[in-house]
Amino acid sequence: MKQLHVEFDLPALLAAQAGLDVDNLSLQARRLLALFLFEHGRLSLGKACEIGGMSYWEFADLNRQLGIPFGYSESDLQDDLVRLSSV
Repeated sequence: MKQLHVEFDLPALLAAQAGLDVDNLSLQARRLLALFLFEHGRLSLGKACEIGGMSYWEFADLNRQLGIPFGYSESDLQDDLVRLSSV
């Protein structure tokens, strides 16, 4: 898959106020972008996890920490269980 490189300047004060870890800023930015796109229906759960470099459980936990509704229904669970049973 073709990769895109995105670079931007972020004032250190803003990063500190947002509680971002400046030593791990790139990963945090990727995760926040994945969360935002998932929350707004632009990415599937799987793709959001892939972009953010997280497992489903890590993604769900980060959603919880940030107060973002996860939107994983009982129907989604049943679908996942069917997929897992066929592996």
